[in-house]
Amino acid sequence: MNKQNLYVSLINTLIGISFSLLLKGNVLICVLAFIILITILFIERQWLYEKIFRRKKWFAVAGYGVVALIMVITLVIFTQSSRDTSLIVKNVNMYFDNIKAGDYKAAYEQLSDVSKKAYSLNDFVADHSGNRGKIQDFRVDDVILNRYDDKKAVVTISSPFLIYGQDTLPLELVREDDGWRIVLNKAIVDNRMPGKETKKGGAVSRFFKKVF
Repeated sequence: MNKQNLYVSLINTLIGISFSLLLKGNVLICVLAFIILITILFIERQWLYEKIFRRKKWFAVAGYGVVALIMVITLVIFTQSSRDTSLIVKNVNMYFDNIKAGDYKAAYEQLSDVSKKAYSLNDFVADHSGNRGKIQDFRVDDVILNRYDDKKAVVTISSPFLIYGQDTLPLELVREDDGWRIVLNKAIVDNRMPGKETKKGGAVSRFFKKVF
């Protein structure tokens, strides 16, 4: 191995270590695999050009183009769950931030189409305005994508204050044409408001049993 190849290998190793500190799961595996592949292609570039591409530049361009296309497609497939998780967290944060700010109309727009049909904007505003619907600090603890239906997910939200009468709240989301939307209705909100008990096996339990 000449000095140039050695330096490239060392640089790629450092890049791989850096990505391992920033990424995780399938994304990290893809990135590390791509770094290894690129390193091998660079080291063997002369042999590939002479033996595989037969010293024809257009063959080389086409060959490397196919490799790059396969890498992009693989990255898109393997990072789908990570991208979905990021979008879900973003939408949930946006929903509760809008409620905290009193922008109930913007929060309402984060609901699914089915939720909007069953839960009017006027009822939504009435249920969330005032003290009983106040949202304080919160955080998204977990996102679970449904393995059997890629259009469903459940988010677990925790808060030192009560959100819909609970300090730990499971919230269902569905994927629609314009992105992930929250599933909510008046019965769920009313059952979880302070001062109202949720009966075991009642509407809330039956609703979330449908997710998985």
